[in-house]
Amino acid sequence: MDGELTTSPASEVPFRISFSGHGGHLRLDPTSHPPNPVPDFVLPPAYPPESPNSVKEYLETNYLNPELYLPSAADDARVWDVDWFGMARPPLEPSAPRTMLVPAWEPPFRRRPSLSPSQEPQVWDPESVQLEMAQVFDSGTGGMVARMPGPPKDFVRGRVNSRPFRPGGMHDDTAEAAVLEKAFPEGARNGDWVRELMSGGPAQIAPPGFGTGLDLGRLKEYNSHWKCFRDGEQVEEQPASSSNYTMDKYSVQFDDLFKIAWEEDAVNNVFTEDDVQQLVRDEGSYEIDERKVDTLQGASATLTRPDTDKQEFDVIGDVSEAQTDLDKMLSSEVQDTHRELSGSVDDKPAQEGMVWALAGGDEDIATNFHRFVPDMAIEFPFELDKFQKEAIYYLEKGESVFVAAHTSAGKTVVAEYAFALATKHCTRAVYTAPIKTISNQKYRDFCGKFDVGLLTGDVSIRPEATCLIMTTEILRSMLYRGADIIRDIEWVIFDEVHYVNDAERGVVWEEVIIMLPKHINIVLLSATVPNAVEFAEWIGRTKQKKIRVTSTNKRPVPLEHCLFYSGETYKVCEKDMFLTQGFREAKDTFKMKNSNKLGVKPGSKSGTPATRPGTQGRNPDTSSRGKDQKHPKHHHTNSGAAAIQQSSSGSKRSESSFWMPLINNLLKKSLVPVVIFCFSKNRCDRSADSMFGADLTSNSDKSEIRVFCDKAFSRLKGSDRNLPQVVGIQSLLRRGIGVHHAGLLPIVKEVVEMLFCRGVIKVLFSTETFAMGVNAPARTVVFDSLRKFDGKEHRKLLPGEYIQMAGRAGRRGLDTIGTVMIMCRDEIPEESDLKNLIVGKPTRLESQFRLTYTMILHLLRVEELKVEDMLKRSFAEFHAQKKLPEKEELLLQMLRQPTKTIECIKGEPSIEEYYDMFLEAEKLREYITEAIMQLPASQQFLGPGRLVVVESKSDDDHLLGVIVKNPSGSLKQYVVFVLTGECTSSALAPNLSNQNDNAQGEVQQGYMVIPPKGKRGMDDEFFSAGSTRKSSGVIKIKLPHKGDASGMGFEVRAVENKEIVSICTSKIKIDQFRLLEEPSKTVYSTTVQLLIKAQPDGHKYPPALDPIKDLKMKDMDQVQKYHAYNRLLEKMSENKCHGCIKLKEHKSLMKEQKVYKTQMDELKYQMSDEALQQMPQFQGRIDVLKEIQYVDSDLVVQLKGRVACEMNSGEELISTECLFENQLDDLEPEEAVAIMSAFVFQQRNASEPSLTPKLADAKKRLYDTAIRLGQLQKHHEVPVDPEEYARDNLKFGLVEVVYEWAKGTPFADICELTDVSEGLIVRTIVRLDETCREFRNAASIMGNSALFKKMEIASNAIKRDIVFSASLYVTGI
Repeated sequence: MDGELTTSPASEVPFRISFSGHGGHLRLDPTSHPPNPVPDFVLPPAYPPESPNSVKEYLETNYLNPELYLPSAADDARVWDVDWFGMARPPLEPSAPRTMLVPAWEPPFRRRPSLSPSQEPQVWDPESVQLEMAQVFDSGTGGMVARMPGPPKDFVRGRVNSRPFRPGGMHDDTAEAAVLEKAFPEGARNGDWVRELMSGGPAQIAPPGFGTGLDLGRLKEYNSHWKCFRDGEQVEEQPASSSNYTMDKYSVQFDDLFKIAWEEDAVNNVFTEDDVQQLVRDEGSYEIDERKVDTLQGASATLTRPDTDKQEFDVIGDVSEAQTDLDKMLSSEVQDTHRELSGSVDDKPAQEGMVWALAGGDEDIATNFHRFVPDMAIEFPFELDKFQKEAIYYLEKGESVFVAAHTSAGKTVVAEYAFALATKHCTRAVYTAPIKTISNQKYRDFCGKFDVGLLTGDVSIRPEATCLIMTTEILRSMLYRGADIIRDIEWVIFDEVHYVNDAERGVVWEEVIIMLPKHINIVLLSATVPNAVEFAEWIGRTKQKKIRVTSTNKRPVPLEHCLFYSGETYKVCEKDMFLTQGFREAKDTFKMKNSNKLGVKPGSKSGTPATRPGTQGRNPDTSSRGKDQKHPKHHHTNSGAAAIQQSSSGSKRSESSFWMPLINNLLKKSLVPVVIFCFSKNRCDRSADSMFGADLTSNSDKSEIRVFCDKAFSRLKGSDRNLPQVVGIQSLLRRGIGVHHAGLLPIVKEVVEMLFCRGVIKVLFSTETFAMGVNAPARTVVFDSLRKFDGKEHRKLLPGEYIQMAGRAGRRGLDTIGTVMIMCRDEIPEESDLKNLIVGKPTRLESQFRLTYTMILHLLRVEELKVEDMLKRSFAEFHAQKKLPEKEELLLQMLRQPTKTIECIKGEPSIEEYYDMFLEAEKLREYITEAIMQLPASQQFLGPGRLVVVESKSDDDHLLGVIVKNPSGSLKQYVVFVLTGECTSSALAPNLSNQNDNAQGEVQQGYMVIPPKGKRGMDDEFFSAGSTRKSSGVIKIKLPHKGDASGMGFEVRAVENKEIVSICTSKIKIDQFRLLEEPSKTVYSTTVQLLIKAQPDGHKYPPALDPIKDLKMKDMDQVQKYHAYNRLLEKMSENKCHGCIKLKEHKSLMKEQKVYKTQMDELKYQMSDEALQQMPQFQGRIDVLKEIQYVDSDLVVQLKGRVACEMNSGEELISTECLFENQLDDLEPEEAVAIMSAFVFQQRNASEPSLTPKLADAKKRLYDTAIRLGQLQKHHEVPVDPEEYARDNLKFGLVEVVYEWAKGTPFADICELTDVSEGLIVRTIVRLDETCREFRNAASIMGNSALFKKMEIASNAIKRDIVFSASLYVTGI
């Protein structure tokens, strides 16, 4: 309260000062009347000061204690004595809406015309559609748990702890089920918890998401009663606990209720789908057939009419007539209906086998383009080509596009339009390129048109821009790290998509395409590839969106291909047609010249090198021609390798004499500028230096070149301006000659590229990187050779490589035709090779997908994303995954097939056990039979009279038999008498009666065998003791000879060695003459009885020969398998199925079941994750990560795994182990960054550096770590060779160079320490700065402040001078 005081001069002040609150804070209040001069003391507020207890009491009173009230009336049929749900009225906040209305964007040509009577243009009023809140605010996460945006510093790059966005097209049913299970446990969803609460018993203790809770003891059961109605009037009340009679009488079964609902819903939905199509044709009529509504209402009334028992029976009868059979409920018609309905509201395929890649455009698009797209996002100053119009039309429709066009056809127009659309829609677009040079060049090209930013490994310019240009690796990192900028991206443009074939970096393209969220549209730009539709189909199926494929049929500037030999040109291809006449003329000239040189007349056999086998297409630099060789020999090596030295004057003069005729020919025909592709950096330098006498520029050109070079190199400091490479290139450029390869300094390469684009460089010697990384077409392209070194071997050029480089010929708008020349020094390529190279098909896009530890660790961080999902969606698994629906349908069909049961007449069936033993015995039989037959001792036992077990030709058991005759010169098989167990009384008589008619024995199929007299076999045991005639060895019965004797069926047959299953110990006497030549029923009966007597009691087969004592078997593995096989035979004979009359039938059924089960298992395996190609390697890599503690046993990423996720520039395992083993702690910053250069240096054959003892020890420690990790991976069956693993990932060639550079040594001096080219040194140090940044982030995660500071010092030490000079494309000149 304010106290009144005496008026004073202070009362003139129009405010008063008061104290408020417990803290005595000053407060200024305006006054309407003269205030008191002394401040008033305001009493404390009425509420007491807050404390933890008061806050707890307030929360319990207002939010935790439910408010009870008595119900006024019972609205439900069942009334509870204490209705907790009705009485509880907690003052909860209103729940957030689950859906909202958002405007739907439409292309301008699809917008409805204004209905306003005035002719003034109206503002477009978009229609609204209802979407889930998750789709609006978390469209990037696609069903994952929503997350708040991260801090602004991580907006572009993201961070390791952030969740990546859900990839588009990934079915998240499992993830959503897991989230639902976590939020609402099973008991809460199926009603168990409610029944527990009402029926009494133990209560649930722990709430969802809590580890522990409050034990309330047993709950009290609440009494309830039922209100029963008939014809809308209550008839009785019965307690719910009385009996189930009331429930059965007055209720309808839940399943039956929904069966009817499903039937009516399916019928109604089919009608609605057809209705919608009809209504669309009728342009907006929304009337629904009322008869369908009446039908549904009638069905509903039938279900809700519990009148009498008769009515109840009617309801049940109706239900019984419904689809109660499971097969009917899962019939294809219902599935097709469901697909139609889901396809109308979802972007998933409406039916299996849907075509995702739509190739070929509509002619109406090009004809009526301006009507379809009246308001273009950007206007072009030239007429667009057909494929450009098609692509722009589809971009306006918001669809993804794959543009496969020839080189220099104008694919960049599509990328520009995507940028323009992103600018118009206030979204973002990302342009990715495989090479940093392309990124820099595109940044310069787009800077004047759009709001552009640049993100590469070492440069970050305006990352907040609308249009971002970056390398593909940067985009992959952003996706894995969950950068919030991904939410804003509408378009991602992939340039040079054919780079996916790159063995090292091609996997990056597949990873990015798979990881892109569903709200991002894709624009793919590629040279012509034969399987563009297949690749687009993979992308569409992976992302679950259609991909439009547009392409060009021919080049905008046609090409002509020529051979240049001996100063003359021979045209061999024009308009994609190979000209055989031109090739023959070149070949004839070559033969004539070489025949004259060798003193051989034309037309004679000169043996020229071109026709000598084994020398076709050989690299002229690596072939020796002896004293007839016109040019000195060079050694073709990879970059950095020293060439064979040669005299300076002689070599330059010979090279000049070789190149000058070509250059003069091109100048004479006005075919410059020309790009000459040489597949070696040394070759480019030597060729350019050899043209010391050529001057191809005018005075104005020289002036322009001099001014440009002075401005470009003025940013270098004094010592760097005098580098030999900088000085030498300026001398060449002034004469119109340029060199371009990876060994040049970046600023030198950019100067050459810009001057070539200006047209002042007339001749450019370049490697193939110029064709990939620079958009600078020429008038002519020349190939120095058709062979290249790819890092592993010298090989011929591929058609795709040739087409990519040859495509640089022909400047659109300047040339009517582009010229491609192939240099022929001392040989002519073969016609077939040349034809395949020029007019052959380009290289197909092939998957280079492989698992990396970084990929695995990133995906393991997120529960909803699995590595298996990434493998399934790779291009390598595309065809296998595409066939999954067919396999699922086949599996369902097999599941519907009824299986036949085996009914055993002897009680419990043992056929399964018997059949398993039979299969196992069959596996061993082939191995044992082959082994036994190769033993010398076995041949001694296989004589006439020896009992053997023979393989059955049917599915019956094996047969016991006796050898009757050994193989001879005419019959290479054993003749065996076997017991078949079948009695065929009619089989013997005809054979016996007709035996005299058979003059010759027949082996098989009615062919008789009569061996020569000198080769007829004789044996003492061929006849029995009672026989008086010896056998002549001639078989006079027809084989196989069947019959029966003594109540047992038998057969005389010829068998191969492999058909003899076992050799028994027993022998019997046989009469070979009576068995084979003059069949006697008595002899047959005697033989049958002897075989029966030879069987031991309870066994079917006599004991087998001992493998060690009898057969002299020495291999222990063979002995074990032999014993196991014979034990199986004994067990089979003891089984009760043995000898059963239904054994054959049951074995056949069991075989069908086994085949059925095998097919089922195979289908399930093919549909499982285990069938993925890289699944075994994935399991091995997981075991490696577990052992080195990157993940725990539950695959939860640990600290070391989080650090490994930061490592992108070097091998992640070696880098992480290096940090956790503290290998950099005892090193100075200069030494640490020098050792780290081994992670990023890429050249294999560099000179050995000279290291200090400290650096040598650090090198040994790091190399030993790599060997240890390689051995660990090999132990877990990861296909890694430890030595090769260490050599490939650690290259110490620039350790000394980087050490001296970090210490401040000038660039010119460090170049003298190694044979590595200047350009590769700069590239390594630039990448090393990125490695320092990664190590610094890793140190922050580890909490190692010393390492963090050391990496900062090391990074600052190497960032200076020419190595980190800004790109001319970025800064301009």
